[in-house]
Amino acid sequence: MTVHPPCLTSRLFVPLGEKLAGDSELIRFDIRGHGASNAGNGKLTLGLIAEDMRQLLDELGEKTAYLCSYGAGSFPLLTALLAYPERFIGGILINGTAGYTDIVTRSKLQASYITSRLAPKDPIAYNSALGEAGSKAEVQALYEEAKQGDASEWREYTAACLDSSVQKRIGQLRQPMLLIYGADDQVSQHYAGALRKGLPNCELYGIKGASKQLLMKHPSTTAFIISQWIDKQEHPELADTFEERSALLEELMSHGAMEGLHDENHPQH
Repeated sequence: MTVHPPCLTSRLFVPLGEKLAGDSELIRFDIRGHGASNAGNGKLTLGLIAEDMRQLLDELGEKTAYLCSYGAGSFPLLTALLAYPERFIGGILINGTAGYTDIVTRSKLQASYITSRLAPKDPIAYNSALGEAGSKAEVQALYEEAKQGDASEWREYTAACLDSSVQKRIGQLRQPMLLIYGADDQVSQHYAGALRKGLPNCELYGIKGASKQLLMKHPSTTAFIISQWIDKQEHPELADTFEERSALLEELMSHGAMEGLHDENHPQH
């Protein structure tokens, strides 16, 4: 099940879904007040988003699911994993974090919050789409869906991410976790490293030559990493021996992925 960041919609995950191998299938949904989803009643909180995801599983008749987030979507993802560990059995964080601590990223989110209150929503939706898409057609498609949303819900979602205290609780997570970042993106690499230190059970991979926009500009490599990781969770015997694990890692490398942090593989002298 996908979890998108504020303002944008689950359409971000369409290229990824087209590339996933095996039996993996994405459940895409738009958070309240985003895209085609109604705003509903009450304040939009991370806990409410997590509850909506649980209820969606019930409606679909699915007992369990892995969650896959992009960017600030990691905040509701982590919240849901903590709240419903029996339903959400693993997490995939793409350019994710448990807390934005760098000034640049926090300032951008705060600016988005203020802008969504003062400016018309269409330019905000367009700029958000432009920052993620890999082609003009994708920009237009993302924009058309994003502008359907409710700017007040964008603000509430953004505020919930900025004010989240989930970082203090990630050590409680026991589900397997997969972290993916762009090897050329120093900020995402920093947050991936922080998550790896805090999560008890996780794997970490970078995509060579990639910065941000992993979903729309690097869907094949991202999908390959995810498919292989899910296969290992569902069939642990695939990586029982050192030789099998090495073979899987070599296969990842052949698709442009690398294990661990970029700085660890290229230390400065």
